[in-house]
Amino acid sequence: MTLAPAQLLPQSQDADTLARIAIIGRGFTGLMTAIALLKAVHRPFHLVMFDPYPKIDGGESIGRPASGLLNSRVRDLSVDPAARDDFRHWLEANDGWRDRDQAVPGNVDHAFVPGEVFSAYAYQRFSEALRERADVMVQVRAESVAAIGRHSRGGLSVLSGEGDQARFDAVFLATGYGLREIAEGNAGPTGAREVQVIGGGVHAVDRALRLLAAGEASHVTLISASGFLPQPHAPSAVGAVSSDRPFPNTLRGAFRHLREAANRAALEGTGWQGIMNDFRLRARELWQGLTPEERRRFKRHVKPIYDSHRNRLPLGHYERLRRAIDSGAITVRKGKIERIATNGVLLSGAGGLQVLPADRTIDCRVRPTDLDSPLFRSLLSAQLARRDELDLGILVDGDGRVFSQTGAFEGLFAMGPLGLGSLPDIDLVPQIVVQAHAAADALGAWLAETASSKAAESRTR
Repeated sequence: MTLAPAQLLPQSQDADTLARIAIIGRGFTGLMTAIALLKAVHRPFHLVMFDPYPKIDGGESIGRPASGLLNSRVRDLSVDPAARDDFRHWLEANDGWRDRDQAVPGNVDHAFVPGEVFSAYAYQRFSEALRERADVMVQVRAESVAAIGRHSRGGLSVLSGEGDQARFDAVFLATGYGLREIAEGNAGPTGAREVQVIGGGVHAVDRALRLLAAGEASHVTLISASGFLPQPHAPSAVGAVSSDRPFPNTLRGAFRHLREAANRAALEGTGWQGIMNDFRLRARELWQGLTPEERRRFKRHVKPIYDSHRNRLPLGHYERLRRAIDSGAITVRKGKIERIATNGVLLSGAGGLQVLPADRTIDCRVRPTDLDSPLFRSLLSAQLARRDELDLGILVDGDGRVFSQTGAFEGLFAMGPLGLGSLPDIDLVPQIVVQAHAAADALGAWLAETASSKAAESRTR
């Protein structure tokens, strides 16, 4: 194993014999991709990881600060799909974790952990996987990537933000929803009285609750574009979508089916959360069969409701949220943010434009992939990738492979949230883990096939 400094080594003749692989992004998606490659690609290779953020960070599962709350239970957070209890075993062996308030004696599987705990686990597993591969050279470059195109000698060309250009056999885009931004918004005074938190997801709610608990705000305005906030996890999620009728293959029929199953679960006392978990297992198959118009209707009308039920809060957090809203410590506003200023925001809602003043504003929105950024423009202009029909990201298959406009696979992968328009729920840790291992297997097979084809061509000359 070699962990080289930031500068690329000269490409000697020996180095050129190694398969060259680039990962763009070093949040959780990039780190998980690296772990999968180290475990599944059995031939020697040279791996370069790009990210302008100055450190490797295993806790940013979907591009959020590692100190935030993860909304998946311990039981769902293993980085090894073949060993689903790996994270639990790691926690149980960790003295620091056992002393934390978050520990749940005898029921660790159902615990929720902060991002920095999961970050430590993911990075340790990455380090272990790296130590086991003496035949792999890994380099870390604290640089952005400006463009990707086809290389004149075959493969893909990666142009860094520093102007260096290098050839790779395969490139993994693992940037979360797009290129990572370190700053999260207006810092404002530490002891602000009125704080606005923009966003209606788990991370926004968690941030609002932490501000109140730490005394950093006396009141928080939580601004949700849809007006929806995350629903609670159940103490134990059970239930299944069951019916004598076959599962519908239309959007309207599927959600009618889901409502009926949830109503039955409520009557039986099992809760809708298990029904949603089961439904999500069917979501990918359903999504593939929907018409383009049904997919657009889902994005316009259903997605905010669906997201609020699949991205759930731990029960304790949900109860704290309800108490804060009932007491007036948190006010929820629905509307679109038109402008963020140093002293508040300009909000567009049902009553028109309104100025909401604040001492501090924190932006916790999950932004869609910026397909108009230079990096993605380079891919699209080179016809190496295609937009999905909802403009949520890049068109991919289940393994994360990106196919050019001619339908050919040229060694490009788009991992995790970049494929949300093709694969529902691919922005959650368990799904990213499975996809990373599937992508690594697909790359290993493709590299072997490519090498075999080149050898056959050489023999016929």
